[in-house]
Amino acid sequence: MASVEILMSVTELCWHGVPMTSTGGRGEEPAGVAWPGESVVTVAVIVALVPLGFLHVEGIGSLDPRTRVISDYVFQPGGYALLGTAAISLAVACTVLATGLRRAGLPRARVPTALLVSAAVAFVLVALFPTHTPGTTPGLVSTVHRAAGGWAFAALPLAALLVAVRARAAAPWRPAAAPLTRAAWVACAISAFFLLNHVPIVIAGSPFFPFMGGLQRVLCVAVMVVLVMTARAARLATRSVESPVPVTGSLRGAA
Repeated sequence: MASVEILMSVTELCWHGVPMTSTGGRGEEPAGVAWPGESVVTVAVIVALVPLGFLHVEGIGSLDPRTRVISDYVFQPGGYALLGTAAISLAVACTVLATGLRRAGLPRARVPTALLVSAAVAFVLVALFPTHTPGTTPGLVSTVHRAAGGWAFAALPLAALLVAVRARAAAPWRPAAAPLTRAAWVACAISAFFLLNHVPIVIAGSPFFPFMGGLQRVLCVAVMVVLVMTARAARLATRSVESPVPVTGSLRGAA
């Protein structure tokens, strides 16, 4: 009788207090509490889009979005603060997503996590170090800005692609593997084309593809899409990993 009471007490604690995971261990959160990272990443992406949209509207007639890169909006009224807000918001999204990969049970999560963290650092540098005035010689500050921006646009699609590849080896992640793979490959292709176009700029002073501004905006959208898609995949995988295991009546009866 005493053993039955003890078992019922432990069962009550696991069922209503700390949930049992699919592996039989205790979860890290109370039952019913989901990983909030997807919502944070989505909100951060929206927060980044708002100031960028405002700058594009404000820059109509003065900046050609087909040829001028996003960084050139820094010279618009309030441009430094608005671009900084967008970059910091994307840094927050990368950081939150990086913390969710391992928790969601992604196999070999170290490399994509490191890429996301490095992209977050790069976005902070983009916010702190503005570009140079068009027509002037780039200085140290502008060089840091360009290098950090280039790394962020390279690291994020690559991180998403690595997550997609690893997702195929983990059951909780597998449903998201195919769509995330397609989106990541598109983002990687645009990123590679954008970055390679900077080679003729260094050599000859002009890019092979003339509409670098438009290309960068397409890349920016692609990066935001894979950020949100990866965050959603992580949230669904986390829910699967941390779902409580109910205690059956037969188990109680056996006690």
